[in-house]
Amino acid sequence: MPGEQLQLGDDEQLVRLRRAWERCLQILATRVNKVTYESYIRPIVPLAHEAGVVTLGVVSPFAREWLQKRYASAITSALEAALEETVSLQLRVLTAEERSRLETRCGLLEDPVEGPPAAPRHQPHAQPHRHMVPRLEISLRLNARYTFDTFVVGRNNQLAEAAAQAVAASPGQVYNPLFIYGGPGLGKTHLLQAIAHALHQSYPHLEVVYVDGETFTFHYVSALRERRTEEFRRYIRNVDVWLIDDIQFLQGAVQTREEFFHTFNALHQTGRQIVIASNCSPRALDQMEDRLISRFECGLTADIAPPELETRMAILSSRCAQEGWQVPEEVIYFIAASICSSIRTLEGALTRLIAYSSIMRAPISVDVAQAVLGDFLIEKPLPARSRKGISAETILSAVAQHFATTPEVLRSRRRDETTALARHVAMFLCREITGASLSQIGQALGGRDHTTVQRAIARIEDALREDPELREHLAQIRRRLER
Repeated sequence: MPGEQLQLGDDEQLVRLRRAWERCLQILATRVNKVTYESYIRPIVPLAHEAGVVTLGVVSPFAREWLQKRYASAITSALEAALEETVSLQLRVLTAEERSRLETRCGLLEDPVEGPPAAPRHQPHAQPHRHMVPRLEISLRLNARYTFDTFVVGRNNQLAEAAAQAVAASPGQVYNPLFIYGGPGLGKTHLLQAIAHALHQSYPHLEVVYVDGETFTFHYVSALRERRTEEFRRYIRNVDVWLIDDIQFLQGAVQTREEFFHTFNALHQTGRQIVIASNCSPRALDQMEDRLISRFECGLTADIAPPELETRMAILSSRCAQEGWQVPEEVIYFIAASICSSIRTLEGALTRLIAYSSIMRAPISVDVAQAVLGDFLIEKPLPARSRKGISAETILSAVAQHFATTPEVLRSRRRDETTALARHVAMFLCREITGASLSQIGQALGGRDHTTVQRAIARIEDALREDPELREHLAQIRRRLER
């Protein structure tokens, strides 16, 4: 019976197994690296040897899966050599009661068999052993809103989100390390904290540390100054999941990078999960050593691009639903079409609009949004002529010539596919080259309102990411304008 397997009496088979296990430890100590031996092999407890099946106890599901995946063959081979018979291996997670009994009676587990000096029993994945490694309060506080449920998935972040979900479900087993990169305000921090929230819920016994590059540097420098580096290393190199945000901040700190390198190695070699976020790809971290860059790239790298219009609208709608804000759809569209780069900026604009509406008791509308969000929006009144002296009329003529039509047709109400594309391109280039306001561009194209111009520009921006033919159209028109 499972409940009777851990009896520390004089059962002959169990005594024989314990002696054999001590010989196994001697064998395995020469076959695996020291960190793996101390973290995973040494804490194993021999439980039973019945009908050719050897049952060994491990301290957590994580340890069992790690050993089963990577070292089952080596352990079985060592057991067969020590027992001089063919055996099957079974790994079982010790119950809390069994771990407690072992802690109080651990002297019975030591057999008088010659072997290597007994190292401290380090069991990183079992909560009852945490007191052996003093806990340091270095993890940053998590934002309660940053969960997978509130993360809006689009084509720009689909791979990164799926990888983060996989890591949270099976830490240390897939995508290790996971390196997420992208510009500021695109959701990297949200994903890292979502992983932490999910792990706290699914694996409460795991030690999860979330820091950024600046915080890691601060704690390491503090440990150096206070002569506590060994305490710092013992803790940080024994966590189960390490989430590091803004790794680019380590580029200028040579000594901190060295410490980071050894910490990374210690954790990665023992199967602890590492997730890193950066504002650029590993190769673009030009002040990082090649040995670090190669380690960042040995797992999965996933980028997060600026969100498309539909994703930006979904992000704003999701935030409104979370907060219970009632915002008209046309206002959602107006903000999403006006702010293209950063989710942080997008949500900041929405928050400002809600605050203004609440304080001033003003109904939310496109006109109010345009008046309140001037610092956020791309819509800013600017001269209708650029520094190059290119006017909106010149752009219309160039676009019309390229698409084999006339400026009059672009100003007309015709809506066939070719005319609509040419008109949208003209609006986009007027905005890009002249910096004219949306209203000014609308007037130059037959008196269209600013919302129509805004939508046209947003469509061109989104299409440019995936349409090489459109990019070639624009390149040819720009060359025509530069002549």
